[in-house]
Amino acid sequence: MITLQDIRAAQNRIAPYVRKTPLVEAAPVKSVVLPDAAIYLKLECMQISGSFKARGAVNKMRLLSSDQLQRGLVTASGGNHGLGVAYAGWLAKIPVTIFLSHNTPLIKAQKLESWGAKVIFEGAVWDDANRAALAVAERDGLTYVHPFADPAVIAGQGTVALEIFEQIA
Repeated sequence: MITLQDIRAAQNRIAPYVRKTPLVEAAPVKSVVLPDAAIYLKLECMQISGSFKARGAVNKMRLLSSDQLQRGLVTASGGNHGLGVAYAGWLAKIPVTIFLSHNTPLIKAQKLESWGAKVIFEGAVWDDANRAALAVAERDGLTYVHPFADPAVIAGQGTVALEIFEQIA
């Protein structure tokens, strides 16, 4: 289970490597359902990789041993998680391999490669690409970075909520 303490530790760990993104009120939006409620937007599109996914990937990377880092990272992605992992690998100057399904837009693959990642297209859907990534991780001793089921990734991504609470207070 991920605790608030885990998320706070992640926030401290990743602070030098991610942007504190703006929180803006979506005024003058009116809501019939919530007429007196303010609606806010957390602009994670302004994050270094274009989404909140960099937070989790960087947190995971910062928790790895030097031996794990040297062997490299591998993941499967539809794009945004891959960009976060590619960015984390670029920061650490380590090899990163991203498996994408064949339905991933080419522009995503080009962005991944611009961060230094090796891109491999595998299968029709993410599940196919993920199976290939897991097999390579096991075969080559790479660290697999799961996009949503890894406690370190979850804690890093949870730092968005801490920022929201800080910014809205």
